[in-house]
Amino acid sequence: MNERQRLIQLMESEGMNAKSFAQEVGISQGTLSNIMGGRNKPSLEVLQAVLNRFRTVQSDWLILGVGNMYRTNGEALPPQPQETPAEEHQQTTISTEENNTNPSSARRVTKIMVFYDDGTFEER
Repeated sequence: MNERQRLIQLMESEGMNAKSFAQEVGISQGTLSNIMGGRNKPSLEVLQAVLNRFRTVQSDWLILGVGNMYRTNGEALPPQPQETPAEEHQQTTISTEENNTNPSSARRVTKIMVFYDDGTFEER
């Protein structure tokens, strides 16, 4: 069984169609369509997104096809990565490498651009 077949099996097990699965995982429907159609293999980023969304799925099963699809009750879940929202980041002062001792050479961040995988962006 290859990665594509395991993704199909997971979707069926979770009672999801391709559209809802792509939305839940956070990938485009086109990406999933290319995987389901056999045109592309799932990238590491796609497999990580699946594992982040479906925390009870065994990574060995999804990636290597080894073991059971789901973790058993006795198996500990790996810690979920903690992400800090962009709004919580404070302004950062960056000093130039040429003259670290001169306070007038410090720069402040005045604008941050956040680009999303759907092609949109926002300015902060």
